Amino acid sequence: MEIERSLIQLILSVLFTSGLSVGIVLVLLNSYNKRKRLEEEHERVLREKELEMINAVVKAQEDERTQIARNLHDDVGATLSMTQQKLSEATQHFSKDTDAIQQILSIADMIEKSVTSLRSITNGMLPHYLLNFGLRKSIDRLFENAQKSIGKPCLVMEHLPAHITLTKEQEIQVYYIISELLNNTVKHAKPSYIDGEFQMMGAQVQFTIKHDGVAISQSDYEYLQLKNAGIGLSSIAHRIAVLKGSLNFERAERGGKILLVFSV
Repeated sequence: MEIERSLIQLILSVLFTSGLSVGIVLVLLNSYNKRKRLEEEHERVLREKELEMINAVVKAQEDERTQIARNLHDDVGATLSMTQQKLSEATQHFSKDTDAIQQILSIADMIEKSVTSLRSITNGMLPHYLLNFGLRKSIDRLFENAQKSIGKPCLVMEHLPAHITLTKEQEIQVYYIISELLNNTVKHAKPSYIDGEFQMMGAQVQFTIKHDGVAISQSDYEYLQLKNAGIGLSSIAHRIAVLKGSLNFERAERGGKILLVFSV
């Protein structure tokens, strides 16, 4: 009987210890899960605040670009145009055979070229074409400009359903991202052709740029970002964050591919 009683006490003691151990494990596990949830919530809040800050920075940049573009167009552009007109009027008081008239005509020609360049700059800073004609026609125009630079056709294909529409904010970000990517490709990759393509993959829009020039890989792109190599890459990164999209670079044996992906 004494042995049985001792055995029962031992079993109860083991059960109690086991139950206590399980209870402690459950408490620790619950505490760990709670702490993990708090950390995840904290990270989520930080990401949202970071995105808000990036949005604010990009918005401030857009406002500044718009203001500068308007000032250039309204003030500097108007002054140059008026100067050109005055010079043209002044030529009527000179004999067309004099050196003075040739000098004036030469200055008027330089002013006209300056006005043309100024229009190009302000259009790039404030995309009137995008606001007036939409994203697709604006992208076509960017590729037409690239075609003028490299001397060969640059095509854009589209395979998007008719019901897919982007917000004006998305259009602006996509436009500037593609514009910067095209400029970088023409300038640094030295391709003989560049093609673009819109297509739908599930709930995401993809825009692909393909070229046969000198390409970079994703690791190259990330390295350049870490090194803060150029304002353009920083601008692209900020706009990608605002768009909540991604950008991937692929290097092939000849040429490369750039893939922009974002949700609609």
